[in-house]
Amino acid sequence: MNTSLCTTRASRLSRLATLAAALFLTLPLAACGLGETPQREETPPGPVESFMIVSTPGQTTVVDDIQFGQGVSVSVDEVFTSAKGENCKRGTVLAGQKEAEVVVLCQDGTGRWVMAPRVWGQGISKP
Repeated sequence: MNTSLCTTRASRLSRLATLAAALFLTLPLAACGLGETPQREETPPGPVESFMIVSTPGQTTVVDDIQFGQGVSVSVDEVFTSAKGENCKRGTVLAGQKEAEVVVLCQDGTGRWVMAPRVWGQGISKP
């Protein structure tokens, strides 16, 4: 009998088994995020964001907002272009007598307005 034929056949079966195992292990990984990035569900803008989106510099209002508190005063201070070329608005949110917070919204490439991350979250003391 030809032993080289048996060695070749065993080698092929070994390679085939390795390939099958690689495919079997790769498929579950594709479902864990190696494929397309799932779309995040878009949350609607809150009252502060909504007011700033539709307002122009100099406009002011008072709103209740879950992120900022009850009866906060919102004013749009200026419109500018960011370093990324996005249209942005800077405003001030006043909560009570002692807290002020600068808020920045920018319009991304898809036209959606996004609030920049809040630095302090609870505002800064107003003199």
